[in-house]
Amino acid sequence: MSVIALTGAHASGVTVSSLALALSGARPSLLAECDAKGGSIRTGYRMGEWGGEVGLWHLAQADREGKLPEAFEAHLRRLDANGARLWLPGLTDPMQAAALADTWEPLGLLLQAMDQHAGYDVVVDVGRVVVEPGAVHPSLCPRPLLHRADLVLLVVRTTLTSVAQTRPVAQFLKSELEQRGSGADALRLLLVKEGDVPEHEITRRLEVPVIGSLPWEEKAGRLLTHGTTRQVKAGSMRLFKHARQAAHAAQVDASTRRLRMQLPPPAVASPVVAGVVQRLLAPQQEVKISG
Repeated sequence: MSVIALTGAHASGVTVSSLALALSGARPSLLAECDAKGGSIRTGYRMGEWGGEVGLWHLAQADREGKLPEAFEAHLRRLDANGARLWLPGLTDPMQAAALADTWEPLGLLLQAMDQHAGYDVVVDVGRVVVEPGAVHPSLCPRPLLHRADLVLLVVRTTLTSVAQTRPVAQFLKSELEQRGSGADALRLLLVKEGDVPEHEITRRLEVPVIGSLPWEEKAGRLLTHGTTRQVKAGSMRLFKHARQAAHAAQVDASTRRLRMQLPPPAVASPVVAGVVQRLLAPQQEVKISG
């Protein structure tokens, strides 16, 4: 299992990529929508099924009251019919992000517990990287989630513009992860093949290895950004096939890296957290791609 964080420099497709990985992996998954600029899944892929009564912002108040684990459990929602794929809805207003400044760190510990003790592959949608001199911005970007991730996937479109905009961010993230995370080698590229810049050229320019690539597929992209009331066969779409391959590669890479670094599983913080983890134990079987 692993915790994989996705981020980007500009409008690179982080949320669509995060959804694709969470819906396509071979094992039960949890998608945490942690973009400080606000989430789009509830009004997009989930088509307004829930409003502001659920989601990330409520965890900030619960954390101040010492009830974060219970609120975390209460605000999880299903991404599929059988609950093998879970979702923590994001913010509805970017002004809410400042309230979470002290909550990102304990939330990161909870996500690690869901990975290591409950058996979910955790995908974290971090959104766009926002920087200030010398560090990732503490309130406009959930930097503790980047620091605690097994891998950080920097989403890049295969266009000259996207590569050029991503280059300074890639260098900055390597420095950030080296100083405050688990090392610069936690950074990988996830390519969205919208343009014609070849993979080897992107790797050369950004000096970061590629973990996988996702095709530019309009039908699948629209499904993930707008949702649908029609029955669809997601498994037949190229995006989901490639996302499954990328998810597998990320899992192998993260597990190998964790073993190489001899990282022990994080301890369960309290009996309350242990209870939450026990109730949310992942189904112990491979799951199909959700439609």
